[in-house]
Amino acid sequence: MALSVPLSRPTLRVGGGSAFYVRPHSRVMLRIVHLLLVLTAVVLSGCGFVPEKVSLSDPRLAPMLRAIAAVDRASLGFTPIPTNADVRLESRPRAGYDAMLHISASTSRTIAFRKDGDGYRWIGEQEIHVGPKIYTTPDGTFHEEIVISYELERIEPGATGVPLRQVFVSYNGEDVRLTQRYNLTLDDIRPILAEWKQKL
Repeated sequence: MALSVPLSRPTLRVGGGSAFYVRPHSRVMLRIVHLLLVLTAVVLSGCGFVPEKVSLSDPRLAPMLRAIAAVDRASLGFTPIPTNADVRLESRPRAGYDAMLHISASTSRTIAFRKDGDGYRWIGEQEIHVGPKIYTTPDGTFHEEIVISYELERIEPGATGVPLRQVFVSYNGEDVRLTQRYNLTLDDIRPILAEWKQKL
């Protein structure tokens, strides 16, 4: 859900003349491109496009943390947020949400919010649990994972994968205990998550 800025380097073509003139020009161009990329990243971060690293004690997060506390997230399958988690704030409003937290610890999650007066309202969350086994697809090699999602509102307009107002559990991997189930429930995955916790 986070916007990424692709980093690229120019392809320098040497067409003629001596290397004496080409090399200084190349170094200058590389410095200019590097400076532009750094400035672009700084500007985008300041505008809220790129998630900004913050602390849970950051005052800007206080209304969001209150919104989180107002929801019985445990009943939806979400784990508590560790105090030592890596937290990133996406503060620029998008089509489906007004702010989002990206939180990484033993699991990774995103939490979406809508502005509500002077505060925020929790509108959805997704938490990813990574398992110990590895599986291979045509796209590459990955760790198995269980994803728990819940949305009160459509966070990504046009997306249809997650039904609104119900816990949606998905699994990516080759564990037949999970791949053979179409509608996974929290009861289905809790023993698997406990098993993963002992192995990791």
